[in-house]
Amino acid sequence: MMSPKEKNDDFREPVVQGHPPSASRLLLNILGCLLSLPIYYFSTVHSRYPVTLDIVITIALTELNRYIVEGRRQHFARSLHTPSFDLHLDEKKEWSGLHLEAQPCLPNADCMAAVVGWREDPSLYARALQSYKSAKTCTFFLAGIDGDEAEDQDMVNVFCQVFPENSTVIQIPEPLGEVAERIRAKTMALQRQNGIPVNEDEANAISMQACLDLARSILRQHDLTIGGPKGIKHLCLKQRHMHKKGIMFTAYVFALVISDMLGIEYLWSSDSDTIVFPDSLEKTINTIASDLKAGGASSGLVVHNNRETAVTNLASAVYWGELYLTRSTPACTGTSDCQSGPSTAFRLSALPAILVPWYTQIAFGKRMIVNEDRHLTTNLLLRGWNVIFASDVLAATDTPTTMSRWLRQQVRWARATHIESLLRPKVYLVSHPLLFYGMVKREFGPAIGALAVMWFFFTGHQLIEISVMDFVFRILISTMYNFVRNTHRLRLGDVRWIVPGVFFYYIPLPAVQIYSMLTMAADGWGTSMRASGDMERAKREGMRKAWFDLGFFVVWMGIVAGVVAKVLAIHWGLVWYEKMVCIMVSMGVAMWGGWRVTIGASG
Repeated sequence: MMSPKEKNDDFREPVVQGHPPSASRLLLNILGCLLSLPIYYFSTVHSRYPVTLDIVITIALTELNRYIVEGRRQHFARSLHTPSFDLHLDEKKEWSGLHLEAQPCLPNADCMAAVVGWREDPSLYARALQSYKSAKTCTFFLAGIDGDEAEDQDMVNVFCQVFPENSTVIQIPEPLGEVAERIRAKTMALQRQNGIPVNEDEANAISMQACLDLARSILRQHDLTIGGPKGIKHLCLKQRHMHKKGIMFTAYVFALVISDMLGIEYLWSSDSDTIVFPDSLEKTINTIASDLKAGGASSGLVVHNNRETAVTNLASAVYWGELYLTRSTPACTGTSDCQSGPSTAFRLSALPAILVPWYTQIAFGKRMIVNEDRHLTTNLLLRGWNVIFASDVLAATDTPTTMSRWLRQQVRWARATHIESLLRPKVYLVSHPLLFYGMVKREFGPAIGALAVMWFFFTGHQLIEISVMDFVFRILISTMYNFVRNTHRLRLGDVRWIVPGVFFYYIPLPAVQIYSMLTMAADGWGTSMRASGDMERAKREGMRKAWFDLGFFVVWMGIVAGVVAKVLAIHWGLVWYEKMVCIMVSMGVAMWGGWRVTIGASG
């Protein structure tokens, strides 16, 4: 049974195009980007302690972001008691031609959640789904499963066990992403055939509307009552296996239709391995609820499986000490450049205009599926939406348990970062210059570090001055700040992983940066499926692929060890043949160790 609104065939989902900046704002953004280059150059090359200076600036921006985010929540809290006009309804007139009047209403942060995954470990998936039962403001839950074979039934069974009432499962006959691609291509072909200039925006809008109509039709065919005391509150969608982007597109289209039926304005999007806390959804969405220019937000992350292996302990220290700070750099200006897949919130009226361009993205002549999170964020920023990072809110995600999986994940994320940072320069024209500054620091800092290491390795000369005390000060300052201000409070036993975590993250970082730049077009889910039967299949992975994925790390560890040996040999005053023996032995041991914990462990 559909709502009265659903039965109205004239209804169309709004496509809100965003908030493009003025000409003067564009000019200021360009000037700011140009100024950020010499600022970054002088702060690094002409500073005695560049790393320490960088962390001080980062901490200042992090604190500013915390202050602004809290101000957003307070503004929203005040608005809860002040009726305002429902501008979300008013926006629908811009695209659909509906004659709807804005009605006085009280703002709220009610949302629906969409969680997608592929052959997740059943026990972990059950924990993830259970966590949404206590999530505040979540009024509807949507699960997306990227697969409909026998191996995928485990996730369906878990969904039915966790949500035995007010729930149902729907098989999607054709992934909606493929429907959108086909209609988009047909529309553009007709435009060319009729001698009309190709209008991609029109083709995107037509294909988006067709997907919305199809999703609405599927719900109608199943005669579902959405919401209400006895209606469906938990829906599981499964479709033929494609990739993460494919199931996300289908889930988001259904979310748009269902949210319109329920009068919900916000969507929380997450992964099947992520556990939310009771206030994760509410406090993240509160940061965008009172700002009509805010199209999305994301929260901070912690690791829930940190005690499984040494790698997960180190990864947890990285999340605590590094990612919390680095993601805050441009966030204070409302230009966070990545909404993390495990903990993302959207204003639903911002999605229809960006979903088809996001799904059909092409780079290097091929479809891109590795950068689903970042490209969604880029599309929001390109259309003038603010994107917020609520660093004081947490959700708990799963991290790889082995070095090989960790490196694969880091390379996948780095590829997505390069694609969005280097191939979409227009985003810097419409965004605050701090976004460009953060990109320069993130993209070129590790690359310069890799160049400096290799330069010393081959020539014995320093390309840039390196101060040990600079790094010591940096570690001390960031650690003390995190102890005082990080929302994630470490247990006493986790403190010992902080300093090793710094080396665990930063030693491979230059190699990850360079290798991912050279292999940007590679794709895949990134982290492998965790169902038990598929873990056995993953162990039979060919040696050739393992070397392609991880060989760079083995070589890099040899280079790093060679550099350390050369520095020590010079310090000890060794003669040339002693120096060569020291370097070769160090390289051999380091490369064997790198192989042992990555490629050797994969086999």
